[in-house]
Amino acid sequence: MEKTKLEEFNPWWVNGKVDLELALSFKRDIFIEIEKHLSKKFIVALTGLRRIGKTTIMYQLINKLIQDKIEPVNILFFSFDEISVELSEVLNTYKEIHSKDFREVKVYVFLDEIQKYKNWENELKKYYDLYPKLKFFISGSESLFIKKKTKETLAGRIFEFVLTPFTFREYLKFNNVKEENFKYETTVNSFFLKFVEKGGFPETFLLETDKEFKEYVRALVVDKIVYKDIPNLFGIEDPEFLKILLELISTNPGMYVDYQSLSKQFEKDRRVIKDYISYLKESFLINILGNYRKGNITTLRKKKRAYPTDTALSYLYKSKIDESFFGRMVETVILNKLGANSFWKNGNEIDMISNGVPIEIKYQEKINPEDLKPIKEFMKKFNQKQGILVTKKEEKEIKNEEGIIKLIPAWKFLLN
Repeated sequence: MEKTKLEEFNPWWVNGKVDLELALSFKRDIFIEIEKHLSKKFIVALTGLRRIGKTTIMYQLINKLIQDKIEPVNILFFSFDEISVELSEVLNTYKEIHSKDFREVKVYVFLDEIQKYKNWENELKKYYDLYPKLKFFISGSESLFIKKKTKETLAGRIFEFVLTPFTFREYLKFNNVKEENFKYETTVNSFFLKFVEKGGFPETFLLETDKEFKEYVRALVVDKIVYKDIPNLFGIEDPEFLKILLELISTNPGMYVDYQSLSKQFEKDRRVIKDYISYLKESFLINILGNYRKGNITTLRKKKRAYPTDTALSYLYKSKIDESFFGRMVETVILNKLGANSFWKNGNEIDMISNGVPIEIKYQEKINPEDLKPIKEFMKKFNQKQGILVTKKEEKEIKNEEGIIKLIPAWKFLLN
């Protein structure tokens, strides 16, 4: 590849620093954990949805290395997002520019959007095994480990961090709310309402109009993934149908996924629908929940429930958000915070199960005794001594023969 192109990606080779517009001063909570792996041999993988800050974290890591007195010329960054080139070309061009011997010098290699490069896992394994002094950081906007062979190829060589959109806690910090004020509803409530509605894409936080917000999410997140990323990775023929499924789930968070019913509704083969929904999941656009069974095993043969991974997707497609739908957005935010993968339905229903604890969301003015029944039934059936009811305002503990049910306001739950 052209030397000038690689030099454009790595301005610190000349000026000795990373542009602050690339390595933003605000650091996500997960940065501390990732930073601990700078000195370890393992490949560090950052995966997650588009536009949530994976590339920014790479630049922040590069900045940290330079601050730690690592020679800037020993740090290489390259993005496969828009350029089709072999990894060997990138590394050979770097060696030509700096006359580096990978066996003698420790070089930190950052490879952004690596899933765009075919056979990346085998190439990475080759360099990882041949040159112990190479330290790799990679990122991907789809799950890098969809294929079983990828896991097998890099087994014991890689450590993955899955990045989510911003949490409510990060959102408050970004908006300069001091942590000692997190406990006051009067301070955080307006931020909570906006966060639930518009989600956690950091570049949208400063957009002033709904038009700007929706155009951003549509053009830079949805369209990029639906029309570019997924077709390139999976070779699908109907990206428009992908978009239809995404809109359906985003405007019906928590909907039951019945492949047979969807097949009839859209006159599509149920296998196609099943595949397309899996592609949306692997691209981090939706989450799928299965029905809980003892031991935290989900029964995937039964109907599943689907949620968007960020409420920005619901806001994009929903023309009007009433109080009832806002409650479902609260449910979506809480689900994504917990990373829960199961609900429970057995006559009564629990929104989500996290580490065996039943969590029900009732974002309403008053909690009634009837609202507690599903939690009590679950606690009794599975001998679980704790349940959680996420509320709009009420906060207390209710003791009963099954155990303790904690009522926690949604804003406070998100900050725990």
